[in-house]
Amino acid sequence: MPDTPAADDQPVIPLPTAHEKEVSFLARSGAVVTLRLIDTGRYEVKLDTRGDYTAVLLFDGETFELHPAPGVHALSGTGLSATEIYEGF
Repeated sequence: MPDTPAADDQPVIPLPTAHEKEVSFLARSGAVVTLRLIDTGRYEVKLDTRGDYTAVLLFDGETFELHPAPGVHALSGTGLSATEIYEGF
């Protein structure tokens, strides 16, 4: 039996809702990633390990886009999966 993870084994990124405006999750590195709802499908991202890190996370229902604030050099991109975000932080 191969050791390839099933799609169900991929990390899930918890997203805030209108009722729960902010959620946090523990990334692979051990950093606490906090997501705050800005608007539908748009979230502010903060890291507990890097006070200077701020980004906007967009989610279209399938993939993520991560856009760090100007001058912040860190994980970014379009077409990202939940796994890439979990492992990137």
